[in-house]
Amino acid sequence: MNEGERSGVPSGTTLRFASLVLLTIATTLFVFGQYAVSTPEDERCQVTTGLYLTRPHFIAPDESRWAAYRACMAELVVPHALWLSGGLVLLFAVSLLIYLVRPAWRIRRRKLMPVPEELHESLAELAAQAGLPHTTFLLDPTSLRAGGAAFGNHRRKYVVLNAGMLVLHRTDNGTFRAIVLHELAHVRSDVTTTYATLALWRAFVLVVLGPYLFLLADDLSDTDTYGLIGRLGALVALVFLARVAVLRAREQHADVFVARWTGSADPYRTLEPSGRFRRWFGLHPPPAARTAAMREPDSLLRPGFWEVLGCTVALQVAWWHLRAGLHVLTWYRAENESFLVLRAGWAVLITALIGLIAWRGAAFGARRGVFALPGLAVGLGLVLGERLDAYNFEPVTLPSAVAALVLAGTAVLVTVWATYCATLVRTRWHAWVLGLSTAVVAFTLLGWFPEARYAGPTWRDHIGPALDQSVVDVVLVPFLLNSNRVLTVVSLALVWLVPLVLRREFPKVALATGAVGSVLVTVVVTLLDSGTDPLVSTARQVVAVVIVQFAVVFVASRWVDRVGALLVAWLIGLAGTGVIWLTHLQGTQVDSALATRPHQVLPLFGTLAALAGSLYAVRRTEQQGRPWALIGLAVVSVALASWWPKAPNAAPLLPPAAAPTSTPPTTPVPTTTTPKPVDPAEAMRTWKVDGGLERLAAVEQANLALWAETKPDNDARLEPMCVALAQLAGETFPTPPDTTIGAKWTETLRALHKGAQACADAIHGVVKDDGTMARELIKGRNQLAELITALR
Repeated sequence: MNEGERSGVPSGTTLRFASLVLLTIATTLFVFGQYAVSTPEDERCQVTTGLYLTRPHFIAPDESRWAAYRACMAELVVPHALWLSGGLVLLFAVSLLIYLVRPAWRIRRRKLMPVPEELHESLAELAAQAGLPHTTFLLDPTSLRAGGAAFGNHRRKYVVLNAGMLVLHRTDNGTFRAIVLHELAHVRSDVTTTYATLALWRAFVLVVLGPYLFLLADDLSDTDTYGLIGRLGALVALVFLARVAVLRAREQHADVFVARWTGSADPYRTLEPSGRFRRWFGLHPPPAARTAAMREPDSLLRPGFWEVLGCTVALQVAWWHLRAGLHVLTWYRAENESFLVLRAGWAVLITALIGLIAWRGAAFGARRGVFALPGLAVGLGLVLGERLDAYNFEPVTLPSAVAALVLAGTAVLVTVWATYCATLVRTRWHAWVLGLSTAVVAFTLLGWFPEARYAGPTWRDHIGPALDQSVVDVVLVPFLLNSNRVLTVVSLALVWLVPLVLRREFPKVALATGAVGSVLVTVVVTLLDSGTDPLVSTARQVVAVVIVQFAVVFVASRWVDRVGALLVAWLIGLAGTGVIWLTHLQGTQVDSALATRPHQVLPLFGTLAALAGSLYAVRRTEQQGRPWALIGLAVVSVALASWWPKAPNAAPLLPPAAAPTSTPPTTPVPTTTTPKPVDPAEAMRTWKVDGGLERLAAVEQANLALWAETKPDNDARLEPMCVALAQLAGETFPTPPDTTIGAKWTETLRALHKGAQACADAIHGVVKDDGTMARELIKGRNQLAELITALR
C-alpha cells in the first residue's frame, strides 16, 4: 500500500521483505559456498601449488603460487558455479512451489467451506467498500474464536473467517465489520508479500538450514564447527527477525486502511494486550503501536531505525558473501576489474536504500530525528554487516575501529544530505539528478568499506612505519588513503552543488565570503613558505588553509547556512591550492610531491572544517538565480584534482627513513609487509587428505617390497623393486607445509632415491657399489619410520 495515502511512496513492508530476500541469499551463498570449497579438488590445488589458504588471512609473497593456484582452480569453475547457482535455484524453486501449493493445502487441511448465507450480504457490502467485489470468503468450522485470516497467492486470494465470527456478527456488528475489513486490507495490499515471505522462510529451513545442520552434527568433535555454527546462527537469527518484521509491519498498514474505511481511530473497540514474548517476537505489533498508527497514518511514512538497520546489514552481508562466492570461482581479483564491478553494484543497491529513506523522509516531513536516525542506522548497518560476514576472521584493532567510526559517521552525513535534498525535489528531472548524484557520492564516500576491514594491517605495514612528524602525518594519511582522488572531489562538490541547484539559488553572500577568505588564505600560505623541507612546508600550508576555512566559516555562520558554508570552504581550498602551487614552483616543476596535489585532500578537510564551523548555522534565504557559475566552479575543481604537475625527486612523498644508529632499537619496526603464517595444523590436514598420505603409503609399500627381496643371489627379483622405489622417491611432489616435517620428508626421499638408484645401477653393472646402496637405504628406512610417526 502507499503509506499515509501518499501516492507512489513505497511501504516499509517492501523494505523488510527486501531484507529477508537479501539475507536468505547471503546465507544460501555461505552454506553452498562451504559445500563448493569442501571438495577434494579445491584442497588438491592448494597442495599442488603449495598455497595453503588457512583461517588467518594469508597473503603469499610469491605471486607465482597465486597464479598457479588460480590456474588450477579455473578448471573447477563449473562445479563451483553449479554449487552456488544450484543452491539459489533450489531455494527459490522450493519457495515458489510452497507459495503456489500452500493455499490449496490450507483449504484441504483445515477443511474450509463456503460461508453461511446469513453473512453473504454483509460480506458483499464490505468487499465492495474495500474495492474487492470478487473476493472469495471461506469459513473455518474448527475455530471458535472471533477472527479471520487472508491468504492466497498472486493468482487468487481468500479470506477465511473463524466460526466465532458468526456469533460476533449477531452480537457486535461494528467489531465484525472492522475485523473483516482488516483482512480485506491484507488482500488488497500484502497477501502476495506475506505468503512469499512464509514460503521463502520454509524453503530456507528445508533446503539450506536443515541439511547443513545435519552435516555439521557429524563433525561436532572439531572445535571449529562450533564457531561455524555460531556464525550461521547469527545469520539465521537475522533471517528470522526479518521474517517477523515483514509480518508485523503488514498489520499496521492494514489497520490504517480499516481506520480510513470505518472513519474511526479505534475500530476494534479494544485490542488485547500482548505478553512480553509476543511483544518482541509475535506476528502482531503491540496494541499501542497499532493504535498510534491508526490515529496518525502518516507516521508509517517515517523511515524506521530498525528496518533501515536490518536492510543495511542484509545488504552488507549479502555483498560480502557474494564476493566470497565469486572468489571461490576465481573471478574476484584486481586483474579483471571485478573490484570495480562489485563496488558499482553495491553502490546501486545502497543508493536505492538511501533513496527510499530520502523519499519517505521527505514525504513525512522535516521533523526531529527523521533524517539523522535513519542515517545512523545506515552507518551502524555498514559496520555490523562487515563484522557479521561469516568469512571475516580479521581481529578488531584500533585502526579498524577508527575506520569503522569514520565510515559510520560518513554514512550518517550522506543519508542526512540525501534526505534533505529529497525535500527540495519538485520535478522528475530533479529526482534523476539527485539519484545519480547520490550514486556517485555513495560509491566514493561509502564504498571504501572493504579497505576499512584491513585498516590495521595497512597502517601497521605501510603507513605507520614511514611517518614520524605529526603535522606531516595529519596531511599524508588522507593523501595516501585517497586512491579515488577525482571521484572524491566530484562527490564532495556535489554535496554543495546539488542543494543549490535544487533550491535555484545563486549564493552571492557565500561567494563574497569565500572571496574574502581566499584573500586571507593567500596571505597566510605565502607567509608560511619558509620551511627548509618542501614536504613539511606543504603540510603546514595545508593545515593553515584548513584553519582559515574553519575560522571564516565559523564567523560567517551568522549569515550563511551549512550549504553556503560548504561553498565558502570550497572557495578557500581552491585558492589555497593555487597559492601552494605558486609558492613551490621551481621553474616549471613543483618541489614537493605533496604540493603537486593539495587539492586531493583540501576538499576533504574543507568539508570537515565547514561542517564543524557551521555547527549552529540556520537556514537563510539567498537570492534566486541559475547556478551555472557554480557548475563551472565544480568543473574547474575536478580539473585541478585531475592534473598532477611534475615534481623532482628531491622531496619525496614520504620522508626518508632515519639512518641506523649504533644501538639497534629494542623492538624492530617492520618496513615491509610481513605475511601472516598459515595455520600449520589446518595446512597439514589439507596436505595429508589431498595426496600426502597417499604418496607416503606408496613410498612405504615400495620400500617394504624392496627389503622383502633383499636376499643373496636374488638380483632378478630385487632389480624391479629398486627401480620402482627410485622412480617413486624421485618424482616431484609438494613438500609438507610444516617446516620440520617438510625437511624430514625431503631428506627421507632423497636418501631412498639415492639408495634405490645405487641398487639398480649395481645390479645393471653400471657402476660398482661402494657401500652407498646399503648406507642410504638403511638411512632412508629409519627416517621413513620417523616420518610416519611424526605424521601420525
